[in-house]
Amino acid sequence: MEAESQLAEFRVLQGPLFKKPGKDPAGPKVIRQTRKVGTTVPTTGRTWTGPAGGTWVELAQEKPGWMLVEGPGFNQPGPLLEEVKPGDEEPIVLFALSPIDDSKFCEICLKPNHTVKHAKHWLALRMPGLKVENIIVAKEKPSEKTHGQGLRNFPANWLLDDEVRMRDTPFKDGDELVFFYMGDAAQDVAAAKERLTAS
Repeated sequence: MEAESQLAEFRVLQGPLFKKPGKDPAGPKVIRQTRKVGTTVPTTGRTWTGPAGGTWVELAQEKPGWMLVEGPGFNQPGPLLEEVKPGDEEPIVLFALSPIDDSKFCEICLKPNHTVKHAKHWLALRMPGLKVENIIVAKEKPSEKTHGQGLRNFPANWLLDDEVRMRDTPFKDGDELVFFYMGDAAQDVAAAKERLTAS
């Protein structure tokens, strides 16, 4: 099942990406690829839906192949690519640190009109088990000097409401998406893994 062809760019929303090499998307071979979040991939715009329901788009200007846009079976929830529409504002890419061990765990590509809640959903998608309602996004990280120990001494006006648009936040491309998790992140993530292995 193929959609009509028209040259289009697709933006990388997360990785790794999955490519089927060759002109025939029904082929069994799949290669993992890494591309920087926020960059674009030139495509013919032609799409194909695989037997498991995954959507693939045909690549242009490189070796023939098809790239997974979104679909089951690759342990990668959510869209990997998104079509760039004419007139789209340039997105920003923010990185996030794990609420469990403070290591960098993902990058998130956000358009200026996306809300803080949209960013929270991406965090929960990239670390299954995190609950959107337990995520609080802040304008900046508290420091020992300015706010003592953590959130309890943090001024409320430094926290961002769900409906605030990214263009109205202080975040710039390459910044950290500062957030706090109001709960036991390790426990919530472990419980989500247990549910996954039980099913």
